[in-house]
Amino acid sequence: MSAVLEQTVETEIPNTLSVTIPVTGEVKTGIRPVGAMVEAQAWEIDCAEVAQLASNQRTTWAQRIDQIKKMRADFLNPAKMLYEAATKWFTPALDDLEGGRDVLGRKLLAWDEQEKRRVAAENAAREETARKARQEAEAKAAAERARAEEQAREQRRREQEALEAKRKAEAEGNTRAAAAAAAAAAKAAEAAQAAIENGEAKANEAQLAAAAVQTETVAIPKIAGQSIKENWVAVPNPGITEDAALAMIVTAIVTEKRTDLLALLKLDTAPRGALNKLAAAQKKVMNVPGYTARDVPALAGARK
Repeated sequence: MSAVLEQTVETEIPNTLSVTIPVTGEVKTGIRPVGAMVEAQAWEIDCAEVAQLASNQRTTWAQRIDQIKKMRADFLNPAKMLYEAATKWFTPALDDLEGGRDVLGRKLLAWDEQEKRRVAAENAAREETARKARQEAEAKAAAERARAEEQAREQRRREQEALEAKRKAEAEGNTRAAAAAAAAAAKAAEAAQAAIENGEAKANEAQLAAAAVQTETVAIPKIAGQSIKENWVAVPNPGITEDAALAMIVTAIVTEKRTDLLALLKLDTAPRGALNKLAAAQKKVMNVPGYTARDVPALAGARK
């Protein structure tokens, strides 16, 4: 089978590149089905002679399979050459752009982590400032209330003294003195109430001033065209190998009844996987819980 590659693969990228793949009569004949499936299903193997004929027919088909596969490989070879040429020419540009993109991606992730630390520190500092302001306001409010209570207590004492003087004046029949004492008692009571109200007002003023201290959260600047999303992945603990982690998972399943971890223990049951390789090596003496090595014959006939 022949193929013509009109432009050879060179370091310089050509202006045009085409591939011509002739489809010969041999190709057309070779890829036409011969009804092997129908014939195979019609065979009845009931004696050694028929078994030999069947084996011979199988060998003939196996040889034809090899021929068709070779024809297919030859047929696709020009396309493979074109693919390799395209890979050679496009790969440098892709590698350059993808490399640059990945480097900038790593730098953007590093910058994002740095900004997260900076923003967290600034927000913590702002919160600490607001907390101190609230703490100072509470202390000032408590002091104002205590001072107001002390002033009110003094005025209530004077009120009691005036009321006592009033009672004494009334007992002595001194109307003028009784009236003066009553006025003094009223004035003291009014002063006591005013002290309480003034202290409460100052306390509220201090608390309102603290509430005015804003704890506005700083945010990381948004970059158009880029977004950072969470990407949680499992990584081994320091000093723990994959085999050690697997042993720990098995122990947890057995001793802690962690059945949710069973999905992590996937058996390799592929024809050439670890389990079947063990069966082939150990045969009847294989000792794997839940499995028994069994000889399941596979036909291996001549191909030539």
